[in-house]
Amino acid sequence: MRLKTTIFFLLLGLIAAPLQSAFAAPPADVTNDKVTFSFPETATFSATLTANASITAVVLEYGNEQQTCGEVIAKAFPQFAPGKNVDVEWIWDMRQSGSLPPGSSLWWRWRYTDETGKEYLSDTKTATWLDDDHKWQTISSEFLRLHWYDGSKAFAQDLLNAGELGLSRNAKQAGLAPEAPIDIYIYSSYQDLQDSILYEPSWTGGSAYAEHNIVIVGLAQDNAEYDRSVVIHELTHVLIGHFTFSCLNDLPSWLVEGLAVYSEGELDSNSQVQFDQAIQDNELISVRALSSGFSEEYGKATLSYSESFSLVKFLIETHGQDKMTQLLGTLRDGSAIEPALLDTYGFDLDGLEDGWRQAVGAAPRAVSAQPTAQPTPTFVPTIVPVSGAPIAVTPTPYAIPTSTINDNGSTPGLAGPPIWLTVSLLCFCCMLMLIIGVFVLGFVVRSQNHKARKNDQA
Repeated sequence: MRLKTTIFFLLLGLIAAPLQSAFAAPPADVTNDKVTFSFPETATFSATLTANASITAVVLEYGNEQQTCGEVIAKAFPQFAPGKNVDVEWIWDMRQSGSLPPGSSLWWRWRYTDETGKEYLSDTKTATWLDDDHKWQTISSEFLRLHWYDGSKAFAQDLLNAGELGLSRNAKQAGLAPEAPIDIYIYSSYQDLQDSILYEPSWTGGSAYAEHNIVIVGLAQDNAEYDRSVVIHELTHVLIGHFTFSCLNDLPSWLVEGLAVYSEGELDSNSQVQFDQAIQDNELISVRALSSGFSEEYGKATLSYSESFSLVKFLIETHGQDKMTQLLGTLRDGSAIEPALLDTYGFDLDGLEDGWRQAVGAAPRAVSAQPTAQPTPTFVPTIVPVSGAPIAVTPTPYAIPTSTINDNGSTPGLAGPPIWLTVSLLCFCCMLMLIIGVFVLGFVVRSQNHKARKNDQA
């Protein structure tokens, strides 16, 4: 029986192969097939297409290589004049779609049909989305490729060594390891970095694109230690992003940023002083408030990073690296943070805060008989690449972003309608309902009277 089944599927495959070839699109006759960059704003795709009959339809299929929940193919429909030979062009405007990170790999192909219904498909081509203003150089290790354009090879090697140190720490502390080489692009200044991608916040010192395996870093020039820390920080975001990749869940901010800061080493002296003062003044931010986002106010943002570091340090050094890896895996599988903590450690967010506060010598968490409203943290603006998730952003040291919260605590642009309009609409609705009610009542009374007259006549 098994032999007969095997022969059946073998014959089926032999029959299907020529059928598949018959329905496959024939190779296309495409020349001058290229993409031209106006970095970082546009990518212009162009080609000359040829067929035996007049070409009536042209589709550009394109995209970029990244980690996604499913295959993503974008399509564009360029304008052209029908003919056996047509020149086509289409512009991908990053100012409308959102910018890709430098170093992204783009791909594209042309699919076109002639008037006889015959469809053609060109070979897929690729290009690297990167400026040509700088003379990029590359130095590599097993899992890192560092690209730079300003400075000596020794300078680049120093940053590459920092990246290797970050990989080693993440492997030991949280069980995080790269699955493929990660590209690190080093810009010689914050301005160069901000010029390399659209809509980057002015205070950004580095960004991580886990779905692309790319990190970009702007140098502080006079603070080499900070530059090394940013490289480690952003690499950690990429490792976390890959290990916890899921279409089901988001990780809490304190965990993501805490792991990134913890991988750098100990807190810098300024952050440690601020953290100690917050403990002394009983001004620590609650863990629940740190779960969804950090404040745009510089002082609160830096305290948020320091607290997140302390929380992660408490979990790893008290309960071990294996537990942290288990927590990340549970979150990757779709669990929310509360049940994930309960499943891994046996306590929820409040239990975590209670144990952590005791460990760092802070006052006990305030408990009220009535639920205490937690302020909603304001998300720091981040770029969302095409079909991608929000990137992780590291602030430039000592830059103070402008808050989008008004003095009264409300967010601009979210005010409700005027009270007079609300009252007017309410009165109108009541009047309309009254008119409908009178009409229905009149109809019912009229029907009953009609029936009564018919009965009397009978």
